[in-house]
Amino acid sequence: MKKNVNPTREAVLESAIAAFGRKGYAGTSVTDILEATGLSKPTLYYYFGSKEGLFCAILESAYDGSAQRVREKMQRVEGCYEQLVEVAAGLFEFASTHQDLMRLVFSSMFAAPGEIPSQAVVIQSKRRIIVDLVRKLVQQGQKDGTLSRSHRADEIVQAYLGAVSQQIRLWLLLQEGTLTRARAGRVVKLFLEGAAAQPQS
Repeated sequence: MKKNVNPTREAVLESAIAAFGRKGYAGTSVTDILEATGLSKPTLYYYFGSKEGLFCAILESAYDGSAQRVREKMQRVEGCYEQLVEVAAGLFEFASTHQDLMRLVFSSMFAAPGEIPSQAVVIQSKRRIIVDLVRKLVQQGQKDGTLSRSHRADEIVQAYLGAVSQQIRLWLLLQEGTLTRARAGRVVKLFLEGAAAQPQS
């Protein structure tokens, strides 16, 4: 069942994402956040506890939101190949509609110790949600013969998610093309079939 969305909280998160995006976590002061969100300091602390709590709430919304989008896409189709396309399409769609949020997520992934709060590192473990979904797909694909068993499931999962993530990072950086379902299909096709020329029959 879908959770009720608090529009006020969502608006606060969106404003805070923009504030953190401009200066990074360490460079963003509580005053910057209050100016961006329109909150009073007591209200900020009441709902999020601290600047750290707000930042972690933002990351959590990214991981939960992208996982929900992926699950919705996966439910539409059957079969390993088709579901891998939908996973990529779901991640592409989420990134397209949450560009500033995704930039913040990627920057937090590569942040040096001390650049983000320690609690955020714990929140980042939620990345495992999508990793686990893809692992189950890969294991099923190996079981039914869709995918080769010559590689470990974890190797396939990391290579697949690496290919999908790289498309998102390049798009955020260069803003070339669009992150469409057709693009997701091409990425999965290249990943599963490879770029080597097929022998002529």
